[in-house]
Amino acid sequence: MRRHIYSIGVTLGLLGAAVLAGATPAAAAASTPQAACGSGYSVLESKTVGFDKSTGNPAGRVYLLYNASNGYNCVVTMHINGYVGYGAVTEAGILVEGGSWNRDKGEYQYYAGPVYAYAANKCVKYTGGIQYYDNGIFWDSYTSGFGHCG
Repeated sequence: MRRHIYSIGVTLGLLGAAVLAGATPAAAAASTPQAACGSGYSVLESKTVGFDKSTGNPAGRVYLLYNASNGYNCVVTMHINGYVGYGAVTEAGILVEGGSWNRDKGEYQYYAGPVYAYAANKCVKYTGGIQYYDNGIFWDSYTSGFGHCG
C-alpha cells in the first residue's frame, strides 16, 4: 500500500513539473504584441513607458491592437531593452466607453496582458505602465484618451 501511494505521489509530482515546465516557455516566446494577442491582431497605436536616463532607453512599450474579423481590441505592455527577462511590476488595461476597466497588473519578466475587450463600433481608452530603475525605483504609465472608435 505504501509503495502504491508513493508511486502516485511521484507520478503527480512529475506531471505537475511537466505542466509548469511546459507553461513557462510560452510566455517567453511572445516577442511581439501580435504574438502575445494572437492571430489577426494589428497594432493601432503604441507608446513608450519608463525611461532610464543612465542608458537613454525606455523600459517598456504599451500597445493597442485590433482584430477587424472579431471586433476585439487587445492591450499588451511589453518589456524592452534591458528589462526583457527582468521581473518588474507591469500593467496593461483597456476600457470600452460605458464599461469598466479590464486590467492585468503583476510582476512579469516579459509583458503584462494580453487584455481583451469587445469594442466594435465603440471608443476605447487604454493604459500601460512599468516599474523601472533610474537611481531608484520608479513607476511610469501612459493612459490614452477615448479614441479608435468604430
